[in-house]
Amino acid sequence: MYMLHEAQWVRRVDRRLEAPAAAADLHGLTIVQLSDFHVGFRPSFNLRALRKAVALALAARPDLVLISGDFACGPHGSAELQHLLRRLADAAALGVFAVLGNHDHGDSKAPFVMPTDPRLIEACGVRLLDNETASVTVGAATVQIGGVDDTDGGHDDLPPVLAALDRRPGVLRILLTHHAEVVLQAAPGDFHVTLAGDTHGGQICLPLPGRRILLSDLSATFAEGAYDVGGRQLYVTRGVGTSMLPLRAFCRPEIVVFHVEAGAPAAAGAAGAPA
Repeated sequence: MYMLHEAQWVRRVDRRLEAPAAAADLHGLTIVQLSDFHVGFRPSFNLRALRKAVALALAARPDLVLISGDFACGPHGSAELQHLLRRLADAAALGVFAVLGNHDHGDSKAPFVMPTDPRLIEACGVRLLDNETASVTVGAATVQIGGVDDTDGGHDDLPPVLAALDRRPGVLRILLTHHAEVVLQAAPGDFHVTLAGDTHGGQICLPLPGRRILLSDLSATFAEGAYDVGGRQLYVTRGVGTSMLPLRAFCRPEIVVFHVEAGAPAAAGAAGAPA
């Protein structure tokens, strides 16, 4: 019973995103990352967890919402998923941007997974990034989001994203991907931070002395939390939903709220990194 409860016990994680070279107009920007809803997976309490996650996200008063894939596994609950996505789109002044995950393409070890219709997502005001970039302005400043499609099925293509980067001083650049390993294809300085999901943080974890065994992916290079990958900053969220089993243990679902700390004039030098 406890593991059923923990699967719905969504937490809020607050982090600083230090970007001292980004334009001063970006200081105080609030960015919320959500991931791995797995709506339609049965049996699960994923819709209930998603309601709680969206409530926490709205309470954070986000300027920008970024979703790192795995919206759904099937049609069950799609109407409520759309309703919740519209609430996020209405609340985020700078918009909601997302990429697809492997479940969205129907690629999964779980049975009966069906692809997500991207038109249903975009109809809610969510901009899906398919190996491309999008930019939003904040005063005289710019935030650029690069989005890479799912890597499991070979849908990813990072080079066009890198080619389209706005490398002017003061621009805050974020890479959004479902699978964290994409960070290895970028060079330090390409992005201030890479945001990923997929692993569920292990979903069911065994807390052993000095380490945790993550049962969702025993071989994951980047399992959860913050990493400095040779000067490339990465955050892998535990996400919101569950897959295969409707359970979590020692791995609460989460939303992540990034608070941008900028302040240098637009002519400043290289970008900083999240704490």
